[in-house]
Amino acid sequence: MKKLRQSIVLALVLGCASALAEWTEIDRFEDGTRIYADRGNTQRNGDISQVLHLVRWGEAQADPGQAPYLSTLVRTAYDCANKHEKYLASTSFAGPMGDGERIVADEDAAPNWASISEGSMEEKLWKIACGVD
Repeated sequence: MKKLRQSIVLALVLGCASALAEWTEIDRFEDGTRIYADRGNTQRNGDISQVLHLVRWGEAQADPGQAPYLSTLVRTAYDCANKHEKYLASTSFAGPMGDGERIVADEDAAPNWASISEGSMEEKLWKIACGVD
């Protein structure tokens, strides 16, 4: 029951965040996939910061047994001092900008921090989360 309650809260938070976000495109890939971040919605506590980003898929994505989805909202934590990241949760939606029906949610936080490569999309998100210019 606790897991179900957490899933419902996560979906509501991510859904509301999407509706209120001011998305800025930060990356674009050859397949049409675009990455957006809400620069004004970071949460920082000491050296750890979180930011929400949106993946607008170039083509509909579909997991086995699930309806197709066009966008995914992802919450990631960033270690600003050591330039690391850790996946926290995501929710995928039928619509292209975190709108439409919620298709699938994942709240399994990664157990370990991962390093961030120079020039990567992850580095762009780390800079936004940590306020690095």
